[in-house]
Amino acid sequence: MVLTAHFIDHEWNMHKRIINFCVIPNHYGTTIAKLIESCLLEWGINNVMTITVDNASANKVALDQLMTKMNRWENSQAILCGKYLHVRCIAHITNIIVSHGMKRLNNGILAIRNCVRFVRSSPQRLELFRQAVKRVKLTCKATVCLDCPTRWNSTFVMLDVALKFNKAFATMAEDEASPFLAYFKEVEDEKDEDGVNIVCQTKGRKRVGPPTEEDWSKVEVFVKFLRVFYDVTLRVSASTHPTVHTGLHDVIKVETAINNLESRANMQVGLQSEQLLKAMASDMRSKYEKYFDSYHELNPFIVIGLVLDMRFKLRHVTQLLRKKLSEIKAQLKTEEIKNILRALYDEYAPNVEGGKYKKKWENLQSQPSTSSNVAMAEDDLIDEWMHFVEDSDEKVVGDEVDSYLLDPLVQITKEEFTKYFNILLRWKVNGNKYPILAAIAKDFHAIQVSTVASESAFSTGGRVISDFRSSLTPKSVEALICMQNWLRGDNVITLKDDAPSIDHIEFYESIESELAKSTSSITSLTFDQQAQQAPKQSQGSNSQEPPLMRLQGARSSQAQRPPQPSKNKCPKGKGKAKV
Repeated sequence: MVLTAHFIDHEWNMHKRIINFCVIPNHYGTTIAKLIESCLLEWGINNVMTITVDNASANKVALDQLMTKMNRWENSQAILCGKYLHVRCIAHITNIIVSHGMKRLNNGILAIRNCVRFVRSSPQRLELFRQAVKRVKLTCKATVCLDCPTRWNSTFVMLDVALKFNKAFATMAEDEASPFLAYFKEVEDEKDEDGVNIVCQTKGRKRVGPPTEEDWSKVEVFVKFLRVFYDVTLRVSASTHPTVHTGLHDVIKVETAINNLESRANMQVGLQSEQLLKAMASDMRSKYEKYFDSYHELNPFIVIGLVLDMRFKLRHVTQLLRKKLSEIKAQLKTEEIKNILRALYDEYAPNVEGGKYKKKWENLQSQPSTSSNVAMAEDDLIDEWMHFVEDSDEKVVGDEVDSYLLDPLVQITKEEFTKYFNILLRWKVNGNKYPILAAIAKDFHAIQVSTVASESAFSTGGRVISDFRSSLTPKSVEALICMQNWLRGDNVITLKDDAPSIDHIEFYESIESELAKSTSSITSLTFDQQAQQAPKQSQGSNSQEPPLMRLQGARSSQAQRPPQPSKNKCPKGKGKAKV
């Protein structure tokens, strides 16, 4: 099991650190919860915003139990009591949706995969393929690549490249005596990396392929359709910059792609390929609605991540909800998101510099006084004005939430929307205007919407535990992987008090006392040496280097250095972490 902590330092730089890499005895929810809790307690992490996991049912049980245990801690700082602790991996859900739809194209994909496997199986076959490319005069400089059958994104890359060489494969299939056709007459079961048959075959059946024109046309349409899912997977898989503010957009893009595939099939009802694509879209929609139907299963923190994007805020969320839900449901959902943001504001306000004073002022204002009650009883003009403002379109700015939501949006061009938007830099510049919301945004933009960062640690583990290093203990493996990850990470900048610590004061006092003692002894020694050397100097003998200089040189060469201030260290057990 791998646990990766994501956090943002005081300079608004995002970091990730592997804090756990251990052997798990079983995959029960109770076991997972105990391991996560022990890791958090060992590191002294009390503040956990969210935990992103894949879609296994055991993970949901584990996080429910972990939330209960964290609320029992004495110094528990779980955000909103851990109600929104569980975040589903969007990349994993996208993989489920696409894999469910690709089953209907299994034979066509398998035929193209066999073509690629033939080309990559030997240098002679690769040269035969290059000659076929020259005969059809293709200018593409790429080469075909074999995929991993259990990972649809690698299958997409294989199909995308193979489509550029479909004429070359067709030319190779025209030669009856070529090794290309003989390859498909061989008998071999097609299996995935786990040894499971991809296609149920009877004994003695030949390889699937070569692909027909219909197979190429179906795959071509499907590849254009899969490009949206591929881009979404790449975007949510990033682990070195924020992705939570684009999570809702990615979910909507997946739904739009499914709608477009269904509408394409409805326009051309007579074609068999289009009917197949329509059935694929129907299968994929069933999986989409299971996880994202009406956004009920979507963690509200992902929506708030979009609200904390200064280009969109809550108005854009309302616009998106109105396209999916009715006017009443969209309004209710908007109010729910706004209430959660206000609850976060109230929880962060006492812990942010300036927030606690504001909280006290609000409490003082809420306390009734005799003079104010008498004044309001005599003249209720203020009450009438307040009712008028509430009934009208005028808004009263009561806190940072109102100020932020009512302030103008950040205006950027359409071309800038397609480029990378550094949202951390934007909050770093505008954080002084909204100090409490800036603290919320700093924690929110560290939320991960995929588990790719943790899964990549297993690839590192495969390189650490090799055939020549297979006897390492689990603790040694964990130490090696964590140390490698921490050494390669950037320095963490934390705010430290400039006043010297007790260790520094004691160190400087010991140096001063030692220097005072050595100076007094050297002075007396120098006077004695001068008295003994006076007769020799009167005789005209050459004087040597004074002992004082020799002792000072020896003392300066052995001078100790004071302990360096830990500006760039993130001490274990301090700070906040998003797991």
